[in-house]
Amino acid sequence: MPAKPSQAKRNRRPMDLEGASVYGNVEVVDPAEIEASRQREEISHQPDKAMFPAVQASAQRPAPSPALFSSGDTDYAASSRVIWEGANILTQGSDLPWLVSDEGEAYYKSLVGKGKGYISFWLTDDLYAKDPSVLERDFAIALIEQFDLRAACLHLIYAAHATQLDRPWEESFTINDIQLEQYLGLNKNKKLNKQQKLQLMLKLAKQPCHLLVYISWPEQGRVPTVSVSRTWLWEIAEPILHFQECLTDEAGHGVGDKTLVGFTLNIRCGMWAKYFLNEEMRRQKQGYYEYCILSKELIQDIMSTYHHYEGAARLMTWLLFKTKINRSSPLTAELLLRIAFGEKALQEALASSKHRAKLVESWIKTLKALLERGWTITPDPQTYPLSYWVDSGETGSLRDVPDDPDAAVEFWAQDAGAAAGSRVTDRTRRERGSFTRFLSGRLWIQPPKVIADRLDAIDEIRWGYNKASAAKQPVPTDLASTTSTAVATRQIREIQSGEHLKQLRISKGLSQADLAGKIGRSLSWIKMVETGKRKIQPQDHATLLSIFNE
Repeated sequence: MPAKPSQAKRNRRPMDLEGASVYGNVEVVDPAEIEASRQREEISHQPDKAMFPAVQASAQRPAPSPALFSSGDTDYAASSRVIWEGANILTQGSDLPWLVSDEGEAYYKSLVGKGKGYISFWLTDDLYAKDPSVLERDFAIALIEQFDLRAACLHLIYAAHATQLDRPWEESFTINDIQLEQYLGLNKNKKLNKQQKLQLMLKLAKQPCHLLVYISWPEQGRVPTVSVSRTWLWEIAEPILHFQECLTDEAGHGVGDKTLVGFTLNIRCGMWAKYFLNEEMRRQKQGYYEYCILSKELIQDIMSTYHHYEGAARLMTWLLFKTKINRSSPLTAELLLRIAFGEKALQEALASSKHRAKLVESWIKTLKALLERGWTITPDPQTYPLSYWVDSGETGSLRDVPDDPDAAVEFWAQDAGAAAGSRVTDRTRRERGSFTRFLSGRLWIQPPKVIADRLDAIDEIRWGYNKASAAKQPVPTDLASTTSTAVATRQIREIQSGEHLKQLRISKGLSQADLAGKIGRSLSWIKMVETGKRKIQPQDHATLLSIFNE
């Protein structure tokens, strides 16, 4: 596992307030003291000015926890099943199968450990109570329908901050509006004024904190059964609001008014973190510590796509966790459709051609939005119909059809004589029954490069350890023959399969990462080829032959 943030970074604590009067959770800033306080703070605390250029305007506020993405575009974020399902609730909301308890309370239940255990989520409106009550069905459903998909971005930010702490179920982290504005990309938003941004961020910040969690996790290996009764997903203290006296004009307008200039949040994980974000217990085989790689760009992509491409925003959030677990296995279009648009939309499409056409149109727009934001999506040509793929604008698309009638006739005549699979109609025509085939079509999906590279680096470390231990193992007989002197001097003319590639790579003394670097491919691509999940393209085949025949 890669090293966690340094001890000094994790143990940094908020500083005491200076030069401010605090009443409850409202701070009134005296303008006359701002400059003097700023100078004192500059001596004791130098923030990252590149990350937070406006931070000096908030010099009197409690110092926040260390900034995310301070060393690049990515950071660690908690990624246990608890966090993943919390993200699903915030993005998919009422499209999930909510249940009703005997007491009339709505809850969402997800089975784990092959059905031997479960995680359930309940809702509360008592954000600041020590013993929060659970909402009844009607009130819970009303709250779910008010959830804003963008609140998932706050959930991911909390998950990243939680990894900065040694004991996140006991320690809290501090975030302010200046940090959130940067993380969410709202500093680039010119349509909202300062007050609108503050109100939006406060609303989004509270939504993940409405969730309560129950956990019954079965024994796995040496790790014993985990049982957690009603704990917060995220426990939030009442926000500290920062106000500033308004300056008045000569006519006296604004006298006595105060303007909201910022806020500070203190948040702590629920008790679930003691078992799923506990490095010490993980080392002792008594608990888990699971994390993924989160990028600032991904958060801002979700913020920018949620309105016009809700399905894409949902999928980006879900795939962040899915691709962390397994990047080499394909996903079916049916599963992705259900996540992006919900079960109801899928069933309507199966029952009505009108709804089906609308769903397919939304799906293709969703694919295009993901591709434009750096996700690598590869359809399986044997199972995925090309007529349900994105029109890339290459030769052979409908936009190439001439406007002139005579020229159009000639175009279609030439297209009819083209090879199967290269005709325009092969891409655009959807035959009867093709929707069913489309649902079972498979796609391989890789995250954006900045995340994939970090995951590859983690895999490479793990493969390095495996390679060291594997070096002590005896060479299989089928590999021994390929490494003999007679075979080594023979020119290799063809790589017959993924298994053959694996044998050649090992005989050459190369790790998967080594081979990936030599041919300019990703580590995951090598793994998929060797396991038969992908085919070797002609240009890659030629490059591989040149390497193995050196």
